[in-house]
Amino acid sequence: MNKSEFNTLIKSIDIYNPNEYNKVVTVLKHNICQNMRIARKLSNINADSAALFLNLEPQSLRRIEAEGDRDDISTKVFIMAVMLYNPDANFYFQNWKENELLLKEKEEINI
Repeated sequence: MNKSEFNTLIKSIDIYNPNEYNKVVTVLKHNICQNMRIARKLSNINADSAALFLNLEPQSLRRIEAEGDRDDISTKVFIMAVMLYNPDANFYFQNWKENELLLKEKEEINI
């Protein structure tokens, strides 16, 4: 989700409607969690090592990164992930599907 898409989404909702607000939060968290997975892989850090650095159980990190799982992270884990994986926090707010292409390009180069 880029800034323009986020701006459009925010303008289209009634912020006082909990259902609409929760929908935006859910979309945003999913995007961030998927980008955390991509950033970790681009940084060449395996999941077990990352979990240790992030002070998480490996299973908790797998659930955060899983596309169909909980998409629930603390602010502390998010900030630590930004510091560990990628100094540019904007990466986490970009559309994760576009960032996935960067990961595929890197994997093709390493083959």
